[in-house]
Amino acid sequence: MRVLFNVSPGLDHLYPALGLAWAFRTAGHEVAVATAGASVDAAVRAGLTVRDVAPGADFAAVFPRKGTPEERERAMRERGAEITRSQQTPEIILEKFGRVNDMMADGTLEYARHWRPDLIVYSRLQGTALLAARDLGVPAVENGYSFLREGDLPARLLPHLAPTYERLGVPLELPLVQPVYFAPQKLMRGEGDGWPMRFVPYQGGAVLPDWLAQPAERPRIAVTLGTIVPGIAGVGSLRSVLDAAEGLDAELILALGDDPDLEPLGPLPDTARVVGWTPLSALLPTLDGIVHHGGCGTLLAAAHAGVPQLAMPYGADNWINAQIIESAGIGFDRQPGQVDSALLSSLAGDEVLRKNAAALAAELAAEPGPDALVPRLVELAGAHRSAAAG
Repeated sequence: MRVLFNVSPGLDHLYPALGLAWAFRTAGHEVAVATAGASVDAAVRAGLTVRDVAPGADFAAVFPRKGTPEERERAMRERGAEITRSQQTPEIILEKFGRVNDMMADGTLEYARHWRPDLIVYSRLQGTALLAARDLGVPAVENGYSFLREGDLPARLLPHLAPTYERLGVPLELPLVQPVYFAPQKLMRGEGDGWPMRFVPYQGGAVLPDWLAQPAERPRIAVTLGTIVPGIAGVGSLRSVLDAAEGLDAELILALGDDPDLEPLGPLPDTARVVGWTPLSALLPTLDGIVHHGGCGTLLAAAHAGVPQLAMPYGADNWINAQIIESAGIGFDRQPGQVDSALLSSLAGDEVLRKNAAALAAELAAEPGPDALVPRLVELAGAHRSAAAG
C-alpha cells in the first residue's frame, strides 16, 4: 500500500507524524512525504522520501512578526486564552492555514495524482490532504499533535479552502476522515472521536557531547522554550528561573536552540550550562526536572521519560497542556513571576511528583503503538476501496 504524509511546514507538525510513517515502512508499505519549508530537510534527515510541494514559498509572510517581543508575547497570550476558553482552534488560525494550504495545494495535488496513494495521513491543519483525498477518493487520516479533540475541525477548515478547491476543480466536500490522537483518552480535551496511538518522541539526531554521555554530578534541570517562542517573544521571561536557581544545588541546562539572544537574561548562574540544539530524547534520560513553555511535544516527550515538569504557558494551547500537567500530578502550572527556589527544588526532588511521573510513563508505554495502528489503517483503506468499487 502507498501512504502519503501531507504535513504543514513546521517541525511541530512533522515530528509527531514520524512514528506512524516509520511504522508503515517497517510493515513493508511505501511512504512518501509531501511538505514544504523547514519540514522538507527534517523529513529527509528522518530517512523519508520527500516531495517539496512549494519550493521558495514565503510562509513567513502569512505569520508576520510585528511589534516588540513584549507586544508579540501579549498577542500570543491573548490567543492562548481564547483557545483555552473555547477549546477550539481560532478562526484566525484557520484563515492563515487556508493561505498556507493554497500555497501548497498545486504541488500536493499534482504529486498525489502522479503517485496515487491509497491513504493520506496529514497534520491536522493541512487541508491540502482533504483536497487530494477527495480528488483521489481515498481516506484522510488526521494525525493529531495536540491534546484537543476537535471533531468538527475538518468541516470548520473547509470554508477556508473553498477558493483553492474551486481553483483546482475539486468538489468542495470532505473525504472520509479518521482522526488519530497521540495520547490516551483521559489526557485529551474537547469533543470528538478518534483512535488513540502511543506517541513516539523524536526531535532529530545528534552526536552526544562528553557532558551528556556521562552521569550528572548533581540534580539536573533543563529549560527550553521549544522552536517558536524564542523567535516570537524572546527568552527574557526566564530571568525568574535563573534567579530561582541561584544557590540551588542543581545544574541548569539552557536548551534554547542555536545562537539564542541571551542578553535580556543578564548574568547567568555559575551552575547554568548553555547548549545549542539538543534533541530532548538525548537530554531527558539525564534530567531530574524540566521547565518549558507547555508545548505538546515537549510535554509528552517528558511524560514518556517520567520527568517532572514545570510549564510556564505562553500561547496557543499551552494553558490547556499546563493544566494537564498539574491535574495529572506530574508537575506544576506557573507563570514566570511565580517561580522561586522552593518550586525548583520540588520539581527536582519531590518524591510524589517523581512517583506520579513514573506511573504515567508506564501507562503511556502500554498504549498501542504506531505498529498496532497500521493494520487498522490498512483495513480502513481496503474497506473504503472496496466500497467505492462496489
